[in-house]
Amino acid sequence: MGVFSLSINSKIIAFSLLLSIGTLIIVTALSFSTADTLLRERAKDQLISEASGRGAAIRALIKLKIEQIRLLAEDKIIIEDLSEDKKIDRNAIFNLEVEPFMRILGRTLNITNIKIINSDGLILLSSDPSEEGLVYENVNNIEFVFSKVNNERMSIVKVPIIADGKRIGGVIAILGVNDFDEILLNRKGLGNTGEVYLVNKDKIMISESRFIENAAFKVPVDTIPVRDCFENNIEANGLIYPDYRDIPIFGASYCAQDLGFVLLAEIDESEIFAPIIELRNATIMTALIISAVVVTIALFVSMSITKPLKELEYAARRISQGDYTYEINVRSKDEIGQLARQFIVMKNSVLETNMNLNRLVKERTKELTDITTALDTTAIVSVTDNEGRILKVNKRFIEISGYSEEELLGNTHKVLKSGYHDPSFFKNMWDTISDGRIWMGEIKNKTKDGRYYWVNATIVPFLDENNKPKQYISIQHDITALKDIEEQLQRALKKNEESAKIIKEQLEELEKANIELLRKDKLKDEFLSMASHELKTPLTPIIGWCSALKSNLLGELSPEQKAAIDTIESNAIKLEKLISDMLDVQKLELNEMKFNFEEADIDKILNNVQRDFEFMMKEKGIKFVIDAQHNLRLRSDGGRIAQVLSALLYNAIDFVPEKRGIIEVIVKDKGDKILFCVKDNGPGIPKDKKQFLFKKFYQIDTSITRKHGGTGLGLAISKGIVTKLGGEIWVESEEGKGASFYFALPK
Repeated sequence: MGVFSLSINSKIIAFSLLLSIGTLIIVTALSFSTADTLLRERAKDQLISEASGRGAAIRALIKLKIEQIRLLAEDKIIIEDLSEDKKIDRNAIFNLEVEPFMRILGRTLNITNIKIINSDGLILLSSDPSEEGLVYENVNNIEFVFSKVNNERMSIVKVPIIADGKRIGGVIAILGVNDFDEILLNRKGLGNTGEVYLVNKDKIMISESRFIENAAFKVPVDTIPVRDCFENNIEANGLIYPDYRDIPIFGASYCAQDLGFVLLAEIDESEIFAPIIELRNATIMTALIISAVVVTIALFVSMSITKPLKELEYAARRISQGDYTYEINVRSKDEIGQLARQFIVMKNSVLETNMNLNRLVKERTKELTDITTALDTTAIVSVTDNEGRILKVNKRFIEISGYSEEELLGNTHKVLKSGYHDPSFFKNMWDTISDGRIWMGEIKNKTKDGRYYWVNATIVPFLDENNKPKQYISIQHDITALKDIEEQLQRALKKNEESAKIIKEQLEELEKANIELLRKDKLKDEFLSMASHELKTPLTPIIGWCSALKSNLLGELSPEQKAAIDTIESNAIKLEKLISDMLDVQKLELNEMKFNFEEADIDKILNNVQRDFEFMMKEKGIKFVIDAQHNLRLRSDGGRIAQVLSALLYNAIDFVPEKRGIIEVIVKDKGDKILFCVKDNGPGIPKDKKQFLFKKFYQIDTSITRKHGGTGLGLAISKGIVTKLGGEIWVESEEGKGASFYFALPK
């Protein structure tokens, strides 16, 4: 038995179920896929932001602590006493150097203990006198570690004391970790199940967990991001993996292999994908309801079709057996009812063939009367002239339209117009029938009292001897009930679309939250700009007084005093440049940097740059070459061009080898552009780091002991200026073969 042997009931129900369930499956799959992708991307971006932001804050805090402890390690009195290898006067050094240091920076650093040791590890001086005379491990390099001290979680900073290039001792500071915990234990942006924690290179948690009490230095964490960081020095972002509790989470990491830790930001997978589960449950419930409705409707429709068909089958069998008296009990007014009446006509026709010729005319007349009655009962019939004016309507037309025969005759079918169809629909209909062709289709009409009904219409043109339409007959069948069923199905499908609308609204809420984060980020930038400006204000009198003191305005200075004034002045100038860079970055980001566009003389710009850098180049033993075409001009901001060249030159000076460095400035005319290049013979740039060069605060060497200074703002500022001037900037370099920084500006 194949599928074609199924009953009509079964086929209608099966087809309806397949259609509804198939549609639901497709729509649901698309909704799930879209929601899953969007949720993953949102969660990934949020976790990467938290991991990178907090990781950078931890790194900055560690560097700050190291730099501040280094101040004590560079104290001249301590260095002199250790260099002379004499017995340290504890009270003198502690009261003069260590105690003021702890009083000024102790609260900021959260210092609990400071030790000074000699080159053999002997503790010469400690804020805990009971430790003096004990032997501690040597301090060979700058080091920062998280450790347990007296069963408390602490951080330890070790800085060697260097004199004449030789290690003569070290400073060891035991610091609290409250400032680190303020960064790590903040739950903002992590939902209900999120947490941020640190893991060291031994794969042990070194900060506290929100789920396990006293987890620091006890709980092992051997997860994917930890292995990726300490084995491959890469970060794992947007992954789902089991955490140290063996619970599936969605996480991101910040790898600080050089500092010996990796920061993990994680949220439980169940929280991230909770909306998907809710959508699934709602979809299943919707599918069950729609399936039940579809089965009910399909069962009703199939019964209304199969019941009269079975009656006709039984009647045909009785008539075929010679029982012409059997009455067919089919009362429907649709096509099946019409078929039943045709059975009756057929039965009567068979009977009439056995009658005499006298009754043949009468029976045929009755047959015509029956046909007319059938049409009046089951069909809506109208006849119009070739202009579309109604000539004749049957009773069914009058009943369903609500108009009287007098109101319809001489009028057109426009009186029934519902406004549902556009003008092109009726134009196509009229073009078809006026061309002598039959038109078939569904029309939505309007009764006299304002009710709407649907008909399935067939319009047949009657042609004259010239094959031109002279009249049109329209035979219509009421299909309003079928259309109502179709609308019910459409409403059921709309429920599923409403579920999708809920998801869209949730996504819009996430977008609003993201806009709020951007607004707060802009407020941060504005605050930083204001703070940088306020920091720069006191530097001007400092630099001015340094110049005044050096000119013996207040009396002649000793060599030591002049050296001190030079140190103050150089560091103030360096700080002023740093703040200026920060101000320029903020001006660029807030679109507040001013530009003065006028005709700029390239020769004049290069002469000023050569004058500004000539002394520095000679002092450092760097060969400085300028190779430029003469008499080049362009309409731009000459001051900003000089600022970009200066930034690139400072960057080159910082990386070329001393005494044999070569820096070349090249300027060429390229038609509608002028090309600038600053070329050096430095160590070059690794290929994997080129893409980050023009980002804020980026340093190629990010280790604690890196050789090159700077904030990492010069190239970012240069890119912003060149872009504002309508140009582009890029770098070409091979590791070990120097670097060439190019920028091109339109004339």
